[in-house]
Amino acid sequence: MANRMVLHIAGQKYNLVSDESADYMNEVAELARQTVAHCGGSPSFASTRALALATITLADDYIKAKSAAEAAEAKCRALEAELAALRDRQAQNNGKHPNHNRK
Repeated sequence: MANRMVLHIAGQKYNLVSDESADYMNEVAELARQTVAHCGGSPSFASTRALALATITLADDYIKAKSAAEAAEAKCRALEAELAALRDRQAQNNGKHPNHNRK
């Protein structure tokens, strides 16, 4: 079910429609407002420059977060491979343990 909300940024009204929750949409809207304000825009008016800087700021944050997520995924895959190798080694050692062959 799609959620709808009206977002006001820099004196403009935007109708948002999303399958995300209303709480998530509000969080996105607030981040957009804060970013525009941080880049020099007021809640009721922002220059093209402030909006462009806000876009660049959010794009920068996105790329850094994406990079960090990709690095974390790569590390997770490496750790999973290491764990699988350790389990294989343990299984091989259990079959060849010196105490196994003693009577």
